[in-house]
Amino acid sequence: MAGIIKRNNKWVAVFRTLDGKEIRKTTRVDVVPKVIPPGVNKRALLSQNEARARLIAEELENGYKTGFVDSNRLKAIAGGDIQSFSLGRKVVSVGAYLKEWLQSRSGKIQAYERDRKAIQQFIAFLGNDGGQSISSVNKNVVREFSEVEMERVSSGTVSRYLESLSCAFNQAVEKELISSNPFRGARLDKKKKQADKQERGAFTVEEVKRLVEILPDEWPDMIRVCLYTGGQRLGDIATLKWDQVNLEGGLISMTTQKTKRRMNKPIIGPLKEILKEREKYSINEFVFPLAAMKHAQAGGKSSKLSLEFTGLLKKHGIISSDGMKAEGDKRVLSEKSFHSLRATAVTILRLAGVPADLCRFIVGHDSEEIERVYFRPDSQDVVHAMEEISSKIIL
Repeated sequence: MAGIIKRNNKWVAVFRTLDGKEIRKTTRVDVVPKVIPPGVNKRALLSQNEARARLIAEELENGYKTGFVDSNRLKAIAGGDIQSFSLGRKVVSVGAYLKEWLQSRSGKIQAYERDRKAIQQFIAFLGNDGGQSISSVNKNVVREFSEVEMERVSSGTVSRYLESLSCAFNQAVEKELISSNPFRGARLDKKKKQADKQERGAFTVEEVKRLVEILPDEWPDMIRVCLYTGGQRLGDIATLKWDQVNLEGGLISMTTQKTKRRMNKPIIGPLKEILKEREKYSINEFVFPLAAMKHAQAGGKSSKLSLEFTGLLKKHGIISSDGMKAEGDKRVLSEKSFHSLRATAVTILRLAGVPADLCRFIVGHDSEEIERVYFRPDSQDVVHAMEEISSKIIL
């Protein structure tokens, strides 16, 4: 909040910038008028001048933050030539603010990289290095930005951009740079999101058997463990630890990285044999130490392993090496990936007549609220269903 102080018989506005720097600007209002008209109360005139100075200080502070001064309002308050009220600085632009905000996020490594990309694309969309005033960004600008980005990248990426920018503009509201957040409540059109959706195919039983035979290193066992636990995700398999495995009790305790869902997976016969064999030669806390190392090297993400797996699929002719061309920077999914094993597991279960609710329970999908709240299958039902996978894929 702007204040005023006395300097050389003038009221001087005092306020702070975003980074805490103190700014002092003259209001050009006399503390004690040089001339007091006849019949005018001196004390009342001094009080009136102080009130005018406070109003001018508030206008100057607002102008310094947004880059815009309401000239009519300021002229009405100050009178005379308002050009004398120079802000003494460049307009606070969208680009300048967002770059300053991003710098404050530098300690949050993963969030910083995500936010950096969002800001980079938004400034590029605005043009002129984001030189427009931050107050010029409205919901129409947000909508146009979303539509342009939907042509270039996936709907999921655009949604992440909107989240990052909404966070940045929330802080701008808190700092009183703008009155409302134009990104608040911004959502992508449902029809466009659905049209943008890409589907991967499932591996056939024959393809899975071939992969287990030809792939190197830990991949064959990772595929087996994935399928024999109901098609769990690559990151969850790669980071599986021995303290999650209870061979005597016949259970694997898992908490999925993506949804944080807690699951206890029964250790069926074929899975137990694989784990017992790996335990003989274990070198650290991980069931798959090489995969765990690559997962850690990628910053706790599965990207490095996923690329390696896709490369092996191309090398052995399981998927096309040419792939599909993307428009702009939009990533086009390969026909199949490690994630396709989830679809393989579901396909086998459904073809065996396993109910949909039980399939979701085994695989770990939580899209159906009824499954989470009401569905409690008997443990033997789960075991029998998962044995359907091993019976179809004798690895």
